Amino acid sequence: MRGRMLGVFLLLGLLVPGICYAEEKTGESGWSEDWRDAISLEEVERVFDQMQGKESDFSPSRYVEEVMEGRVDFSLPGLWKLIIGKLENQLADQKKSIFQILALGIIAGIFMNFAGTVGNKDLSETGFFITFLLLFATLSAGFYTAFEVAGQALEALLTFMKALIPAFSLTLCFGGATTTSLAYYETMLITLSLIEMLMVHVFLPGVQVYFLISMINQLANNRFSRMAELVRSFLRFSLKVLFGVLIGYQGIQGMLIPVMDKVKNNSMLQAAKGLPGVGNTLGSLADTVFGSGMLIKSAIGVGGLICILLLCFLPLVKIFVYTALYRLGSALLQPVSEKRVVSAVYAAAESGKLLMGYLFAGALMFLLSIIIILVCTNLI
Repeated sequence: MRGRMLGVFLLLGLLVPGICYAEEKTGESGWSEDWRDAISLEEVERVFDQMQGKESDFSPSRYVEEVMEGRVDFSLPGLWKLIIGKLENQLADQKKSIFQILALGIIAGIFMNFAGTVGNKDLSETGFFITFLLLFATLSAGFYTAFEVAGQALEALLTFMKALIPAFSLTLCFGGATTTSLAYYETMLITLSLIEMLMVHVFLPGVQVYFLISMINQLANNRFSRMAELVRSFLRFSLKVLFGVLIGYQGIQGMLIPVMDKVKNNSMLQAAKGLPGVGNTLGSLADTVFGSGMLIKSAIGVGGLICILLLCFLPLVKIFVYTALYRLGSALLQPVSEKRVVSAVYAAAESGKLLMGYLFAGALMFLLSIIIILVCTNLI
C-alpha cells in the first residue's frame, strides 16, 4: 500500500508542474514550446543538415511543430515528380559511361570474331586484351563511384541515427513508456555498433573483393568462378542473417516491453483516480499529458522516418540506375560481343546490386525499428 501511495505522489509531482507550465506558455503554438524545452532537436537538425547539404529543405524540428499545430501537408504528386527528376538526372550522368562500355564491348567482339579470320590470330587476341583492359578500367571507375556513394550514405545514416536515438528515446518517456525507452536505447546502440562493424568494415569491402575476383576470373578463363560465387553467396546470406536477427529481436521487444509499461501506468492511474475528491481530475490530467506525449513521440518518430528516407533516397537512385544500365548493357552486348566481356559487365551489375541491397537493408532496419516502437507503444 505504501508503495502504491508513493507512486501516486510521484505521479502528482510529475503532472502538476508540467500542467502549470503548459498553461503559462499556451498560445498559438500550444505544446510546441513545451516539448522544445524538454527535448532538444538541435543536434538532430545539425547532423541532418550536414549530411543532406543543400539537397533538401526539410527540417525535423519544423515538421514536429507543424504536427503539433495540425498543419502537416503531404503531396503525392510532388513526391512522384521528385522521383522522376532524380531518375532523369542519374540517367543523364550515366549515359556517357554506358555508351563507352557498349563501344568497347562491340570492339572486343570484332577483334575476337572477325580479326582472326582475316589476319594474325595472335594480333586479334592482343587487341582483345587491350580492349578488355580499357573496359575493366571503365567498369572499375563506375563501380568505385557506386561504392563511394553507398559507403557515404551508410556513414551519413549512422551519424544521423546517433543523433536521433537519444531524442526519440526521451520522447517515449513522455507517453509513460520508460521501460520501453531504456530497452530501445540499448537495442539501438547494439544495432548501430553491429551495422558499423559488419556492414561498413566487412560487408562493403567484401563487395570490392567480389568485383575484383569477378574481373580477374574473366582474364583467367573462369578459374575463379567458384570463388566469386562463394563470396557472393556469403555476402547475400550474411545480410539476410543480420537483418533477420536485428529486426526479430526488436520485434520481440516491441511486443513484450510496452505491455509492462502499460500495466505499470494503469496501476498508478487507477490508484490516483481512487483518491477521494481529486481522483477524477488527476485521471483526466494524466490522460491529457500522456496523450500529448504520445503525439510528440509520433511526430518526432515520423520526422525521423522522413529524414532517413531523404538521406538514402538519392544514393539508392544512383546505385539503382548504375545497376539497371549495366544489366541492360550486358543484355545488349551478349549477341554481338565476346562471352568474357558480357560476364564482366554482368558482374559489375551484380556488385551494384549487392551495394544497393546493403544500403537498402540498413535504411530498412532503422525504419522498421522506429515503426515497431511507434505501433507497439500506440496500440497497447
